[in-house]
Amino acid sequence: MRTIIGEKMKKTLLLAMLFAGLGSAPAFAAPYCSSSVGLGMAGDFKEPALGNVYGVDSGFAINGAVGYDFSGLRAEAAVGYQENDFTNEDNLHTSLLTVMANGYYDLKTSVGIKPYVMAGLGIATIKADDSPGVAWLDDTYFAWQLGAGVGYKVSGNVTIDVGYRYVKPEGLECPNHLTDVTWESHNILAGIRYKF
Repeated sequence: MRTIIGEKMKKTLLLAMLFAGLGSAPAFAAPYCSSSVGLGMAGDFKEPALGNVYGVDSGFAINGAVGYDFSGLRAEAAVGYQENDFTNEDNLHTSLLTVMANGYYDLKTSVGIKPYVMAGLGIATIKADDSPGVAWLDDTYFAWQLGAGVGYKVSGNVTIDVGYRYVKPEGLECPNHLTDVTWESHNILAGIRYKF
């Protein structure tokens, strides 16, 4: 299991570095960086085989990225972090750390507002407490995400961004309970993008 995760991590990081380090990018490609913060609405952790459902409260989510804008298409490497509390369990928490290679398509409009759609692939490290100081989940998995939003250009270099993302880690396993786990997250983020 660790070997498989290690190979997935290597491939994802190589892809992320490729997106972030396109030194031979065409002249029309402009590098950019972005940051955003918002609401991380984590779904319930579910163990279908056992019929267990563990409620999770909404929490915060942050995201940072570097990439290239190809005048309508964007490619970036992004790191995100999210933290939530289990429902009715003040001392039990869950966290999600993602490293993603994302692609965007910005729809062309005649005004400063540009809708977009996006998709990403990468890895997610998930930690979830079973009791204070004891991890119920603590591993790295393959993950993907889909999203959409709008960007508003406030100057030649600065764009304000508001968007939604659906994040889905795959292949979760709970070693304590010897069963598979399903989980997902819905994020609403607002941020800023600066083009160099």
